[in-house]
Amino acid sequence: MTRPGDTLVLFLLIGVIIYFVLRKLPAPGRKKKDENSIKGEIPDLLRSHGYEVVGAKERIPFEIDFNGRIYESRLFIDYLACRDDQWYIVIVSRQRKPVRESGAGLREFFLPYYLLYRPDAILYVDRDQGLIREIVFDIPDVSLGKKQNWTWLIFLAVALILIVTMVITS
Repeated sequence: MTRPGDTLVLFLLIGVIIYFVLRKLPAPGRKKKDENSIKGEIPDLLRSHGYEVVGAKERIPFEIDFNGRIYESRLFIDYLACRDDQWYIVIVSRQRKPVRESGAGLREFFLPYYLLYRPDAILYVDRDQGLIREIVFDIPDVSLGKKQNWTWLIFLAVALILIVTMVITS
């Protein structure tokens, strides 16, 4: 025999379960591939340093709206790698696009990649010297007063209150 609130509680529980299941699924851009399917000099160098290469040659198109006019642009990522449950974007050095080793130079070159993917670090591979340099950004939270999304927490609290109420009234 069901009571008027039973259906609501059932739907709330199903919603909470779906939320947590979807949260555990891997992100679309972070699909693991067969480790040996990506071949080449750079993937071999990364593997020799303990990284697992999970993606290659990613092209990320995006649009920029500047004063009502739309501009198209893109970023290219050479490889995606992981090690010890940490994700890395891999950028391979190029002679025609050298990186200035200064705060401003590193920021201008690597920050867009970091902000797009939010990896644990960026690996800059110097093909000529066979070096892998790790770039880690430590950016403080300087949000502009936007509210944090607490809806899932409120949803969970309401569901728990309804469950407790049902248990008490039974």
